[in-house]
Formats: sequence, structure tokens, C-alpha cells
Amino acid sequence: LLPDRDFPLRAWGSGIAADDSSVVLCFDSLCIVGIAKPGDERWTMVRYKISVHTAPLMFAGRFYCTTENGVLLLETSEDEPPRMEVAARLRKPISAMLNDSAHLVNNDGELMLVHRTIRYLRNRSRRRTYHVYKVDLDTGTLFPVKSLGGRALFMGMHCSFSVSTKIFPSISGDTIYLSFDLKERVHDEEIEAYHLPNGSTKSAHYNLDSSVPWPHKVVPGPHTLIDCFSLCNTVEPCPKHVALVN
Repeated sequence: LLPDRDFPLRAWGSGIAADDSSVVLCFDSLCIVGIAKPGDERWTMVRYKISVHTAPLMFAGRFYCTTENGVLLLETSEDEPPRMEVAARLRKPISAMLNDSAHLVNNDGELMLVHRTIRYLRNRSRRRTYHVYKVDLDTGTLFPVKSLGGRALFMGMHCSFSVSTKIFPSISGDTIYLSFDLKERVHDEEIEAYHLPNGSTKSAHYNLDSSVPWPHKVVPGPHTLIDCFSLCNTVEPCPKHVALVN
């Protein structure tokens, strides 16, 4: 699997609920999914085209991942080999050239996709925007929405999840909170959160040390669980608490 490469190899693994003896392993940078169950002599490899290097998702017992054109589903059956099939298509492809990304999330039983992209402004500056879609698996389409049903989304490159504001009243509904592995969180725009209904943003509270390279300005990695809920959503630390990486 590994020719000469200068980037780390990431993998995600999960069981399939419909067949709880099978295990799926996804190497996103290689665009390969492996599937196996006890007794198999080797993994069965399934290749797909053009990953966008964000985490896959197990939803309702099935394995989904994203490509530049939308959402793929791993299909398994006894009479056919495993294969990746299109579950839903995006109208506008995800641009790897712009460092776009697409994030799948289970939003209280609804499969949703967040397309993270760059919008260019009239003054030639640019800013990140987040387009949210509800994935309709029956019709294979994605419907744009401006709401998360009052829930909040914590989003990162390696996992994303939604939470109820009834359980965590300190957070705002219909808001995307950003992980520290996203550049706009600590590097470009220092955005902490994005409010979907009106497109407003909340500036990050951290007093960042510009001499420390991204992404290690706040805490050394790896971390996640969306960086401990974006470091408890978010406190403003004393400068002496900002961790440096040698």
C-alpha cells in the first residue's frame, strides 16, 4: 500500500451493524477501503476516486465517506463483492485546489454534510464559509439547509458530531464550532464558531503566539473529540497556559 510518501497515513475503522462480524478499514489518502471478517485469509480492497481527506462515518449501520462529487456508500452482499456506490451527489464539486473539505455528521438521526469552502470578497480578500446539506438517501440528493434543528455541530478534519443545546445550554444552536485542526480556527481568520442562519462568525478568544507554527499554537496534537469540545467552548487562557511544541 505504501510507495514513497512524505505524508502520514491515516485510517479509520469500524464494524458494520448489518453484519457485525465484518470490519471496515478506510485509508483516505490512498482512496482504499478494506473489509474483512474472522476466517478471511486477507482483506478485500475496494478502491474509489478522489478522497477529500475527511473522516468517514458509520450511519444506521452503513459505511459512508465523501469524495469531490458527494457521498459514497459501501455496499456489501453475499452474491456480489464489496463495492463503493454513489449515495448522493453535490451540485458543486469540492475543490481540492482551494483546500475545501466535506464533513459527514449524524445530526440526531439525520445524515448531513458540511461543505467547507472559500468565498472571495470584493476587496479580493477571502473567508471560509460552510454550506450544510441534508442527505436524502432515498433520492440520492443533497438539500441545502440553514439549520441544524437547533443543535450545535463540533467539526474537525478527523471527526464531527452534533450535540443538543438542551444538554449543553452554554452553546448556541444552529452553530458550527471548529476544531483546532482547521486552519481558520488558529491560523487564517481565527474563527471559533459559525452561525448558520445569518452566516455570522465568532472570533477566537485565544491570545495566540505568532512564533509558534500552525497547528500547534494552542495544544500539541493529537487531541480531538473535537479538541475536547473546542477546549470547553472556549475559555480565554492566561498566556502561560498556551502549550508550545519543541
